[in-house]
Amino acid sequence: METERYFDGRARRLVLDEIADQTFDLVIIGGGINGAGVAHDASLRGRKVLLLEQRDLAFGTSSRSSKLIHGGLRYLESYQFRLVFEGTNERAALRKIAPHLVRPLLFALPVYEGGRFPLWMMDVGLWMYDGLSLFKAEKKHITLRSPKRILEREPLLNPEGLTGGIIYYDCMTDDARMTLENALAASQLGAPVITRAQVTAIEGQNGELATVHFRDRLSGRELKVFGKGVVNCTGAWTDHLRQMAQVESAVIRPTKGVHVVVEREKLHTHHANALVAPQDGRVFFAIPWSGRTVIGTTDTDWKGDPSELSVTRADVEYLLTAVNHNFPSAKLVPNDVFATWAGLRPLIQVDQAASESEVPREHQIYTDGRMVTVAGGKLTTYRRMAAETAEAALAAAGLPIGASKSHKALLPGARGISHDFDALAETIAKEAELPADIAARLANVYAARAPQVLRYLKDDRKLAERVAADRDVIWAEVLHAVDHELALSVDDILVRRTSLSLTAKDQATGAAERVADLIGPRLGWGPGERQAALDEYAHSIALSRAFRS
Repeated sequence: METERYFDGRARRLVLDEIADQTFDLVIIGGGINGAGVAHDASLRGRKVLLLEQRDLAFGTSSRSSKLIHGGLRYLESYQFRLVFEGTNERAALRKIAPHLVRPLLFALPVYEGGRFPLWMMDVGLWMYDGLSLFKAEKKHITLRSPKRILEREPLLNPEGLTGGIIYYDCMTDDARMTLENALAASQLGAPVITRAQVTAIEGQNGELATVHFRDRLSGRELKVFGKGVVNCTGAWTDHLRQMAQVESAVIRPTKGVHVVVEREKLHTHHANALVAPQDGRVFFAIPWSGRTVIGTTDTDWKGDPSELSVTRADVEYLLTAVNHNFPSAKLVPNDVFATWAGLRPLIQVDQAASESEVPREHQIYTDGRMVTVAGGKLTTYRRMAAETAEAALAAAGLPIGASKSHKALLPGARGISHDFDALAETIAKEAELPADIAARLANVYAARAPQVLRYLKDDRKLAERVAADRDVIWAEVLHAVDHELALSVDDILVRRTSLSLTAKDQATGAAERVADLIGPRLGWGPGERQAALDEYAHSIALSRAFRS
């Protein structure tokens, strides 16, 4: 079977037939950024790999982050120099292997009287930040030593007590698509990727070969595969899977992080802003993103079902109080919030007495027989975590480890093209006769893969129309998501392939039925499956709007 078919939603049943009862070097459970990263890294080492995911790629935390690739400036405060060094240098590595997905972002850091650190100390901290990155940032930071100078850059900031500020660089990404491209890269190297595959039992991980049982959530079919090694990359579900494998110790402390989205006109910042919440002194961000402004994040313990994570009124009011303090003229109220998302950080459980913000962000790797678990860590350092996890898993499986190649392996969208994405957008706009904003999205999101999307327009120019009137996503992307990106539902497409649930003013609820009508025949749906897909998407939107109740 051609490996391209591993990412064709229409070929899923054939892929299931192919893998049933087969033996793999590594069976990786969890299709978030860590699982996708391990699958890519291990595949680059020539190993036979299978990736199983119970919902969709990046369904959990990996599509619900702050969308930042950053060194973690705030970790300097707690002397976590190694974490900052790793973060800043991984940021540089990701810029090389995925320049279309990891883009420079200018940050403003205002400094106030009575704050934790005066301006001169913040300046020293930024020199350390630049130094720990080995001066690989796009540009060195700029220190603005008066209120007037920082207000010229960011005029809506609260002027009361303002002493100056700092402008520095980090990066932003599309977390869901970063996950997708790692999984796609693994599949192109021969790794089957199965979503909607719920693991139900793990047996024999202390013996010669582990057996992983899973249920196809679409057909109800029960299958099993064998692994010389098993890798637990399930994030917020980490302890649940360990218990399934008869490993009783709990290792994670999930904390909930909420982001809210408002129209750009409601809060028009000129930079991403690193701010301090007056309620508790936590750092949070106000970030320009996709023509909107994102405000986040919170940090509170979570004990419930990770699949039913919702945004509460208290979450929204915390963020709006914090942002209104820093931008007094915004006067944002809950009705200004049109979209939200909430993710769980699978932090390492250490001191239960510590506050949520004090829990370490480093990752840990645990080996239990043939099963290796990775927990903790950050989106920014996923590649390094994946390499270390792959090495631990191959060692536990008794297989040759070899050297990691993921630091130089371009992700699919970055292969064979110039990094001048503006020029690529101009070419797409001209040759495909598309508006500039749509062409820019195709260039920056798909890059080298954009021609795959554009082929659909040759047969039907109506597919060049916008899915939501106020956004730059076109209907060709919907078909492409099914045929080439393993999308199997309305939710997969509108939440994680296109982010329309987060950026369209109506959260793409007006487009959901047409999406179902377009993809249903491709996936062989009957009326019941169509309705189930619409209900699933409606439930996702309801969780994001729970704060309105």
